[in-house]
This record gives sequence, structure tokens and C-alpha cells, in this order.
Amino acid sequence: MEYPRIAMLVATLCLSGGWALQAAGQESVPVTASLQSYPRAYFLPFTPQTAREMLDRLPGFVFDPGTDVRGFGATAGNVLIDGARPSSKSGGLEEALSRIGANIVERIEVIRGSAGAREAAGQGVVANIVTRRIESTRVELALERAAHGKYNTAIDLVYAAGGTVWSTESQFNATVKNRPLKGIRKSLDANAITTLVVAENSPSETEDVGISSRVKRASSSGILTVNGRLYYSPSSATIERIGFDGEAISGDPDQRQIIGVERKRFDSELGIDWTYSLRDAWALKLISLSRYDEFESQSSNGVERPLGTVVAGSLFKRDETTLESILRATVGRSDGRRLRPEFGSELTYNRLDSRVGFQSQAGFGASMLDLPVTTVTVEEIRSEVFANLRWFYSDELRLEAGVAAEGSRISVSGDANNAQAFFFAKPFATLIYDLQPAVQLRIDGRRTVGQLDFSDFAASASLADDRQLDGNPDLGPDQTTRLSASIDLRSDNFGAANLEIFHEWREDVLEQVVLPSGGAGLGNAGSARVWGLRSTASVALSPWIPNGRLELDATLLDATFDDPIIAGQRSVSSIDASDILVEFRQDLLDKRMSWGVSYRPPLQGPFFFVDEISTNRDGRYWGLFAETTRFFGLKMRLNLDGIGKQNFSRRREFFQPDRSGVFRGSELISRNQGMFVRLTFSGQF
Repeated sequence: MEYPRIAMLVATLCLSGGWALQAAGQESVPVTASLQSYPRAYFLPFTPQTAREMLDRLPGFVFDPGTDVRGFGATAGNVLIDGARPSSKSGGLEEALSRIGANIVERIEVIRGSAGAREAAGQGVVANIVTRRIESTRVELALERAAHGKYNTAIDLVYAAGGTVWSTESQFNATVKNRPLKGIRKSLDANAITTLVVAENSPSETEDVGISSRVKRASSSGILTVNGRLYYSPSSATIERIGFDGEAISGDPDQRQIIGVERKRFDSELGIDWTYSLRDAWALKLISLSRYDEFESQSSNGVERPLGTVVAGSLFKRDETTLESILRATVGRSDGRRLRPEFGSELTYNRLDSRVGFQSQAGFGASMLDLPVTTVTVEEIRSEVFANLRWFYSDELRLEAGVAAEGSRISVSGDANNAQAFFFAKPFATLIYDLQPAVQLRIDGRRTVGQLDFSDFAASASLADDRQLDGNPDLGPDQTTRLSASIDLRSDNFGAANLEIFHEWREDVLEQVVLPSGGAGLGNAGSARVWGLRSTASVALSPWIPNGRLELDATLLDATFDDPIIAGQRSVSSIDASDILVEFRQDLLDKRMSWGVSYRPPLQGPFFFVDEISTNRDGRYWGLFAETTRFFGLKMRLNLDGIGKQNFSRRREFFQPDRSGVFRGSELISRNQGMFVRLTFSGQF
């Protein structure tokens, strides 16, 4: 396989230091040991419209919105806004960055090593967006043509204002997305003989309407920030499958299957944080964060064989409401002293109410299928205390270390009743050493606890895949111990590279298992090990290609898991062997135009069910863009996504009674959604 060699070659070239050449028309950005500052003038040739777009132009920086883990403290992404992270979890960082217009940004500081940014502890490279308080309005309109001729639309309106005391940003957006998907499904028996060929057409439509806002007020008593969001998203899909017995699509169809899916989701969130400066450079921060979500879904399935004669049908419904409330308090020192301690505590309450119904029909008879745990309430109360210490031993050597102790109780009531108590210690340590001002080494070790999806406590069904899963009231969170080493290089000529090698020991891994009920469902299945390499690089191509830049983001993974079903080792579900993205961009400054191309090789990863192995493969992706600011003071951008009709395939292998038993056949699925052409107009006023 050539992709790992390509990733290693580019990383080696970048780290050698001889690759970074200054792009014409831009000023140099000096490098210090832990901080590199990019002024607003650096981004002007790229004509960005938002702070989020500016991050895409930072050399060697890959945006991380954070992870959905327990509570608030461990969810930090790698971006700060005026030195602080938004008090939000539901896509809050991404939304906050899209609300900040590029003309509001004064500069972006790239901080290397988590010891330089207490609010984003644990991140190797952090971007701090420093804003200025002016009035600004941004409008963005987009029109996209899908392969089947339907059009998608999007509108984004942002207003920002601020003075010496207060500032605010508010955003309204609405989208309509149509996604065509056509393909062929083949059913094969154990001898690889095709028994059924199905032509599938599965278009879908999703609507999103949302509003989000941030209000910030500074006074002598501290800084008060309020973040809020409301989102509503209905979606629908109608899947039609026309089947032909045998090995080819010919003659009259032998069967038809219609699957209808309707979903509605409502999300809301309110976050309040208050920061107050105490004596001797100590600061107190209080956070209150609440989320409330509603989700409704209904799936119907009807089979005609022959056409016009209904022989089977089913109906699946799910209604869920979730609530999360977090209270967090931290006090820490952030002056220039060598020892900078931080202490805090966090209290979290989570609740899920889930109701599931599944009705099956054979011929003209109907019956309710008995699924264990169809009505369930899950509640969790979790408390945590932590202490962190940042030690600046010298200008070149820094250490950040700490430990958190968490205790929680998860109770399940309804069709199943259970209560479990957990206690976890979560230590971490990061050692940062600057070999030179432009070269930094980091060694990091930490233990984290995963976030349970409370929906897995209840039963579920997928009519499209003819699969039912039991709920499991005995689920517990998984834990990961991670050790990593990385080297980061920055150049004052707009070049950067980072190479990280890591190893993870995972416990109580969540995989599909045979439950005590006898059915299949998610459970804590055992231990796993994951190895990985992550490389990011930004290479200036001048003078060979004026104002050209090549970006690389590559992740290579390998994993082993002791599978109790087959009594042997296999990979971990949803672990992709490699994920590589290569992007080229050229800015034609004199013409006020830019263009670029992006490429992603095929992406493949397995998922293991009790009696099935499902392997998804996304075909290679090509994208092209061109943009200009020459007309009407607007930025116009043309995108071509999925050039060459990106293919999505899946291979399902079935076993009886489970994966340790006899192979009984397979299903091959190949789909194509065509190319999307998108035209975007945006402007800041």
C-alpha cells in the first residue's frame, strides 16, 4: 500500500526544514518557542469570510471541534476565542467560529503545547482567535445542484456588534439538502451464486433551521458570557428496491420493497459562564450548561412478491427526549510564575426517556414483535473533582500534569431495572521540550472515560438492513489509556508540520455481543489495543508554483480486539485503516482569484455484529473549487464535489448462528450519488 509511504515521505520532507518557502505578497510570521502569531493581513490574500475559514489557512493546523465525552471538561477542542472556550457542547465551537466574521478577527495565535493554553488542556496545537469589537453583518447564500436535477439551498445571516463593555454575535441559518443515491444490491448464497439482484433508488431530503447567539459583557467584577442555540431538523427518505431473481436485471420484476423513513429532531442549549479575577493572578470561572433534545423517528417497510401482492410489512417507531445539566467551577493561576495550579469540580445530570414500538406483518396478519427493553428511562448523576499543575521548569522545558476523580451512578427503569455505580481515576501528564524555537517535542499520557449513548439501553431496529437489536441495561462506559509522542515544526515562512505516534489501551470496549436475553445488542465486550500515526503538513510550493500550497492530513491506524464470539483476534468496529486528505491551493493575487483541488483515497472500515460482518468502503473523492472577489465586493465560490461520481459500497457477510459458525451467504451493495455543483455568494458589510 503506497499511502503510508506517501504520508511518511511528505512528513519527512517537512521536518527536514528545507521545504518552507515564503509565499509572495505575504509578510513573514516569526516563530517563538510556543507561540506564533498570524495577523489579519496574513489572511487577506485568501479572502476568508469567517474565523472558521481562516483556520483552514493556518499552516499545519487541523481543526478539532472537540469530543462528545462525559461532562464538559474533557470535551475541549483546539480553538479558543479570546483565550476562552465557548460554554457549549452541541457543535458549539463550530457555530461560534462561523458567527465570527473575518473582519472581526485581529489575529490568530498558534500555541504549541497544552501548557500554553489552560482552557484547551490536552491539545498539542491550539489556535487562539483574538477579536476586535466592531459592528459587522455577514450574508451567505448558496445554491447547489445535485446529480438527479434537484436543487439544494442554504442561507446564513450573521450580525455582530460590540463596544468597550459588551459584544454579541447572532446567527440564523436554514438549509434544504437533497441527496440522491442509486445502486445495485446482490444477494449471494454460501457458494457465491447470485440469487437476487435489486435495483435501489433511495433519495432523501433534510431541512435545517437554526438560530444561535453569544452575548459577552465585561465589567470590574468579571466577564459574563451567555451562549444559546435552537435547532430544528426534519428529514425523510423513500427507498424503493426492485428485485429480480437470478443473476441479472432482466424481464419483469419478481418483487418490490418500499421503505419509508421520517425523522424529526429538536435541539436546544443554554450555556452561561462567568470569569472573575481574584487576588495574586488567581481567577475563578463558573459554568452552567443545559441541553434538551427531542427526537422522533418512524420507519415503514412493505414487501410485494409478486408486484401487487403484499407478503410482509413492518413498522418501527422511536421517541426520545434527552436532558443534560452541568455545573462546573474552576480556580487557577495564569500569571508568569513557574508553578501554575488549577483546581475544580463538576456536577452532571443526564436523563433519557425512550419509547420504542415494532410491529410486524406477514400476509394479512399483524403482530407486535417482542423486543426486550422498549420503554426505558436512564438517569446518570456524576460528580468530579480535579487538580492540575503547569510547571514551567525553564524556557525550553514545561510539564502539565493532573488527576481527576469521578464517581457516577447510572439507573435504568421501565421495561428493565438496574443501577450501577462507577468510580474512575483519570490522570494525565504532558511533557513539552523545545529543541529549537521552531522545533518542539511532546510526550503525552492520559486516561479518559467514554460517553455512553443512552439510546443503546433501549431496543432498536433497522428496517433497511432487516436487523433488530436488544437494549442492554447493564452498559458501562469504556476507558482508554493513551500514550503519544509528537514532533512539531514551525517556520517563519508559512510552513508547518506535525507527526504524532500513539498507542491506546482500551478497556470495556463497546461492541455487539450476545446479551443475557439471548438477543444481540451492544455490550462491554473486553479489551483492545490501537496503534496510530497522524501527520499534518503545510508545504509552500513557491517559487515553482507562485502562491501555491500543498496541505496533507493523514491518519494511519491498526487495532486488535479479543473477540469473545470467535475466541480470536480481530480489528475494532469502525476503525479505518487509513484516512488521508491531500489539498492543493493557489492564490492568484493580481487577479483576486483562487483555485484548488482536493483528493481523498478510498476509505474502508469494518463493523462487527453478532452474526454479520459489514464492511463499508467509500470510493476515492475528488473535489475542485474556484473563487473570486472581483465583482460587486462579494466573494463568489464554485465547488465541484464528487467529481467522477464517488462510489459507496458495502459487503455484508452472514453467519449462522453467529460469526463463529457457518458462513451462509453475503450481500454486495454498490451506490453512487453523483457530483454536486455548488455556487456560493458571501459578503461582509
